[in-house]
Amino acid sequence: MRQIFIFTAGDKTARKNLNVSIIQPVPFSLMEEIAGSEKTSYFQSIFPDNDGFYAWGAVPGAGNERNWKLMQPGDLVLTVFEKKYHFLSSVVGKLNNPELSQRIWGNNPGGYTWQYMYILTKPQPIAVNLSDKPAIDYLPSKFQGYAKISEKKVLRILENYGSLENFIKDAFAQNIPPTPAEKEIAHARSEAEAIPPFTPSNLVDGREKVFREVVRREGQPIFRSQLLVAYDNRCAVTGCEVEAVLEAAHIAPYLGKESNTVQNGLLLRADIHTLFDLGQLKITAAGKIELDEKLFGTMYGELHGKQIRKPISKAAAPSIAALELKFGLA
Repeated sequence: MRQIFIFTAGDKTARKNLNVSIIQPVPFSLMEEIAGSEKTSYFQSIFPDNDGFYAWGAVPGAGNERNWKLMQPGDLVLTVFEKKYHFLSSVVGKLNNPELSQRIWGNNPGGYTWQYMYILTKPQPIAVNLSDKPAIDYLPSKFQGYAKISEKKVLRILENYGSLENFIKDAFAQNIPPTPAEKEIAHARSEAEAIPPFTPSNLVDGREKVFREVVRREGQPIFRSQLLVAYDNRCAVTGCEVEAVLEAAHIAPYLGKESNTVQNGLLLRADIHTLFDLGQLKITAAGKIELDEKLFGTMYGELHGKQIRKPISKAAAPSIAALELKFGLA
């Protein structure tokens, strides 16, 4: 379920930082210099039309670190100052990088930098008072620092509006920025619609392609076999025992045979695999299942909040680093 986060910009330093990374983007060249080409390439793929990225961050502290760890791609971020909401954006990833943060924003008066960074879609300007309806009916009237709206309040929004999209349109007259996955799916759909109609000129070749596609979806044979053993031939999320629909799902993206380790995989039923790849079904580092609110009220809704099945051996447990990479680029 997507969450709503707030960051305030109430002092002079924060206002200055708004100009640096919210009102205008930070050059990708700076990220590449400090964070390396791999992560930079990832974020460049999200912002193909921009010369830079938008970001904000939090200084070290128990509350800030807790909220940062809870923040996931797709979550909403509202910017507040002068008793108004000023910007709306969505999270596309996270970085804990003190050097990059210091180069972007410097340090606060206490000598700390905003190292718990979150990368955002281009912030959309809004102008809504904290006391305006309907925002005041569902969100707190005061904020301080970096805050997370309680899950109870978000569930109330979903109960009354059906979706966060409907609430954001009503409260802020804006549409939620699409996630990178949603953009890529839309692009893939447009390309798929442009494919010429199927003509069965070679039925033998067509049949062979179907079977090859089944094998591809199952995953590399050895990798899948290892996951079948590790999870006792059961889907890690649903417990399904029908082997024909169980697939080898990579957690971190497949980047060659080195990616085919049991710790970087989950045995998932085909439909669960699809939801996992789309980010609509997430698994936290603690093994908790989190659903996009679009799945509430569906046949998948009962999975929200449950724990995945543990593999037979602790050595086969999903990599925490891989889960963080997939769902947050921590």
